Formats: sequence, structure tokens, C-alpha cells
Amino acid sequence: MDDREKLMELCRYYKGEKENPYKEEQNKACLWSYERAWLLEFTKPQSRLLMSYLSQYTAVGLTCFSTDDNVPITLKALLFNRYARTQYSNYEAVESFKRFYNKYYLDM
Repeated sequence: MDDREKLMELCRYYKGEKENPYKEEQNKACLWSYERAWLLEFTKPQSRLLMSYLSQYTAVGLTCFSTDDNVPITLKALLFNRYARTQYSNYEAVESFKRFYNKYYLDM
């Protein structure tokens, strides 16, 4: 098993498909595309984009959020970044992101 396959095992939606299989389910379709983007970015050496997302994620105090769910922190950071862009500020997004993450990412 190569590194890409190991990383894919950490994804809940993206399983290496070329086409998004969730076209009819908006939330799942978005989560699939975010996982795909995370995997592609993670496999780049020294990804500045993921490091930027991680800095944003830790700056708002999410470092210890849901640490036992087997989801890499850089993936959670990317999900937070995508979620927070629709909010007034990153800090305002924290509590609603936690609810979103638990309901739409962990429980789906």
C-alpha cells in the first residue's frame, strides 16, 4: 500500500474516484471535493497552503478539538478554512464549525 492509499483510508468520502459520486447530495459532494483537495495538497512536499490552514485553525483555538476521531488535523484545518470563509470572522466560525463538523462530517 502506497502513501496515497494510506491517506485515502483517512477520508470518509473520497476514495480515489475521478468523478464526484455525490453530485446529488450537496454536503457530501463538497466534503468529497475537500478531502480530494486535502489529499492532493498533502502529497506535495512542504505544502504552504495546508500550513496556512493549520496556522489559521490553531490560532482560533481548535488544536484540541475532536482529537480522537482519526481525522488528520490538516484535513480538519482545511474543512475549517472552507467553512469559515462564509462567516464574518474566523473566531465567530469556531462554535458553528464544531456543530457542522460533528453533524455533517462525523455523523454522515
